[in-house]
Amino acid sequence: MSNSPRKLVCALAVLGLVSLTLVGCNESRSEQGQLEKIPLTAVPAPVKATIEQEAKAGALKEVEKTTVEGKTAYSASIVVNGKEQQTLIGEDGKVISRGAVETDEDD
Repeated sequence: MSNSPRKLVCALAVLGLVSLTLVGCNESRSEQGQLEKIPLTAVPAPVKATIEQEAKAGALKEVEKTTVEGKTAYSASIVVNGKEQQTLIGEDGKVISRGAVETDEDD
């Protein structure tokens, strides 16, 4: 029976780590924010200028407003040569990130 207290302590430690992990996942989701589709006319002028520059070689599919690290940002989906690209832009018009959008081939 000397193992019972040790097993209890281990079980509580594992439970505590799982709880912290779940809380951390929830916080990172809330930091990212939810995406809200908006028209191009609703974005700030610096963001609009960047989107128009990024979309010169393709077609703008949609713009979404989101939150990144507590700051408002805008996600532009642009189709270039039949492939969708995502550009994340800060309120100041600076590109935060850009990259290809992965799509499911099964659709």
